[in-house]
Amino acid sequence: MNDREIFINMINDNLNEMRNTIDCLYTTSNSCVKNKLLNRLRRNMANLSMLVQGLQNPTSMNSPLPGAVRSFTLDELSRYNGRNGNPAYVAVNGVVYDVTNNAAWGGATHFGLAAGTDVTNQFASCHAGQPVLSKLKVVGKMIG
Repeated sequence: MNDREIFINMINDNLNEMRNTIDCLYTTSNSCVKNKLLNRLRRNMANLSMLVQGLQNPTSMNSPLPGAVRSFTLDELSRYNGRNGNPAYVAVNGVVYDVTNNAAWGGATHFGLAAGTDVTNQFASCHAGQPVLSKLKVVGKMIG
């Protein structure tokens, strides 16, 4: 899968979650739930902005600027294991996500999986078709 396909898949994931979130907004009257849903929409919008920028300027893919999409090898990803003050990242389908503050990844593990690894196969068998990834911050892409 090339960079453009990865970006397009990520954009579509975010758009699908936004559609679902909007549907939920129509059906809830709880103000606390509405605020959480609106925050989710804001996060999706920020993701979309970054992804569109990456599509428009592919050279930014290796930029060290904050918020820019970074490239990771498996060896580099392994350093982001959530230990010794490091953030916890995982890769799924060539995209690297930050799971540092995600409750499901407490202790940098999730049902026997460890941060700092590519969990594509395990993700597909457990979460296929669910908008789980669009709730996470995208921090990069896998290379090599």
